[in-house]
Amino acid sequence: MPTREELGRRLKTVRLARGMTLKDVEGRSGISMTHTSKIERGMASPTIHALEKLARALDKTLAYFVEDIELSEVSVVRKGERPILAREPDGITVESLTRGVPGGTLYFFYVTAPPTGKETRREPHGGEECAIVVKGTLEIAIGKERHTLRYGESIHFKSNDPLTFRNSGRTPVEVIWGSTQSPLL
Repeated sequence: MPTREELGRRLKTVRLARGMTLKDVEGRSGISMTHTSKIERGMASPTIHALEKLARALDKTLAYFVEDIELSEVSVVRKGERPILAREPDGITVESLTRGVPGGTLYFFYVTAPPTGKETRREPHGGEECAIVVKGTLEIAIGKERHTLRYGESIHFKSNDPLTFRNSGRTPVEVIWGSTQSPLL
């Protein structure tokens, strides 16, 4: 993971290369100009959620800002080397199944959630997503539609509506999640 200073440098470099002001970034990301400026100057560390919003606003992947290495044309991620993108207090873990490729728009994540019954909410972000349950039971609501998926079942949808999901079973749920945007849960 890059230092705060390196992360800030990358953020500012991309913003300037895109010809965007701090106000433009605020408008697209919802992250204040003040906070973005502090991140760019290495004076603040963004949360994973804020960094994901900034990355999306700048048309970059989250990996661009958090990986130490440049992206290769082919992405291979070994099981024991999956970058952990989020480890939430409620026990949900999100691992990256790809580091991305230059200009790529397809992302895969390995999501695990304990049987707490708590819902996780995500805001709309555009693009498409799919989820395949590889263990347990996942309850997912897209807009007003609610679906229950069990082992081997999948769902494919546009990411234009709010989404909530939860482990509705008694054992941990494991899901392979694909997206044409880089959603963070």
